[in-house]
Amino acid sequence: MDIIKTIEKKIRDSIDVIGINIIDESVKHADHYFSSSSTLPSHIKLVLISNSFTGMNTLKRHKFVYELLKSEIEIIHAISLHLYTQSEYNLKNK
Repeated sequence: MDIIKTIEKKIRDSIDVIGINIIDESVKHADHYFSSSSTLPSHIKLVLISNSFTGMNTLKRHKFVYELLKSEIEIIHAISLHLYTQSEYNLKNK
């Protein structure tokens, strides 16, 4: 199973997901010092919409996701988290 599918499965198995988009942004960082010939993505963007984030501030959301994906984050270089409740996502995308 590839790392993006693993990340999505872990998230879906742990919280109620309204929307999820996991984007491999490694190509944007091709000249980055970390880039290698590895087939693993080096830079991932995660956009996650879940009402499980209701009542959580940004720091708590990030800590939750970092703990959930700890083993995956250890083998990639960078992950960008964009974590929203449904209403926050709707406001952002009006």
